[in-house]
This record gives sequence, structure tokens and C-alpha cells, in this order.
Amino acid sequence: MTNTRNSYDNIPRPLLFNCMKHHAGYIARFISGFSKGSLPSLNEYLSPVGKSQMDLYTGSLGPHEISSEIKGFLHSRNLLDKEPYLRWLESPGAEFREAKLSDNSVWILLPGKIAGRHIHIHPGRYSPFTVRVRAETLRTAIAVLIYCRLHGGSCHSLTAVNEARQRLLEQSPVKEVSSRRGLGRVIAILEQRLPPE
Repeated sequence: MTNTRNSYDNIPRPLLFNCMKHHAGYIARFISGFSKGSLPSLNEYLSPVGKSQMDLYTGSLGPHEISSEIKGFLHSRNLLDKEPYLRWLESPGAEFREAKLSDNSVWILLPGKIAGRHIHIHPGRYSPFTVRVRAETLRTAIAVLIYCRLHGGSCHSLTAVNEARQRLLEQSPVKEVSSRRGLGRVIAILEQRLPPE
């Protein structure tokens, strides 16, 4: 199973990229590798998702391709080292910087707050191949897909959603699931990326 307690561990330094929060393909691999014995610790594995809203990249570039392109972008500008990078970020009128990748997705570059990872990246809001997601929605979608892989049934049924929320996340049930927005949409995005069982 993918180690998601620090979902940036396999990302090359000096980048900080929380794949569990921002990369649909990575999350799908996590779901497919999750085992029944790991269920009691699901909330711990989902802690990198946080509690707010986020932008989730749904494109075809993998985490290492994204990292490589961003490193190339910064290297070509002599900005990979910490001091030049932080000076570049502190330029007047800039709270952050952007980098456009080969698939036209736009990525936000911020200062990293973890030793050895001074380049924090995440997908840009309204960027191609990016959707805005609430943390609770993403956590629930992950739990539902894990639950259905282990127990069968439709991941889009209200019964499966509420069983997953109660059994895996210790959360209260929801009243409905729309297939076109919110939870239903996020389930569909992740489900499309799951390898066949």
C-alpha cells in the first residue's frame, strides 16, 4: 500500500507535493492498494487531506512527471536553490508564482515549510484538469471506494456511502448523493482511475 502518512515522501526534493490531497491518480492507486487489515487506520492515512477545500488534479501526468516538469521550469531560471527561489517568490506583488506544464495545467508555487522541501506545489484553481473539492467530500469518496472494493455493491448508492461513512470514517450519514456534483462527481473521478480488480 502507498504510504500516505507523508504522501510527498516519494516526490524528489526540494519539492513538497501532497499527492493524497491533490492528485487523483495517486489517490486511485492508494485505494486499489488498501487492504482490509488497514481499515482501522484509514483516518490516519487520510490525515494529509486536511479539513478545508483543495484543488484536485485529474489529468494524465503522474506525480513524478509533474515534479520533473516543475523542476525543469525552475532549473531553466536558476531557481531550484532555496535562496533564489524564496527571493523570486517575494518579488513585489507576488504572493505565489505559477508554472504551466505540458498538458496546459497550471501549478501554484509557494514556499515549502518542511526541511529540505522549500518548493511547495499544488494545482491551480480553475486550471485545466483540476476540480475544487471539499476535504470531507474527498475523504468520503475514498472511503466509499475502498468499502465497495472490499464488500462489493455500487459506490454510487446511498446505502454504500452511508455504510462507508459510518464504518470507516465514524461520520454521520448523508441524505443524498448526486451523480453529477459533489460526492458523486468525486467518486466518479476516482473510480475511472481505479485499475480493474
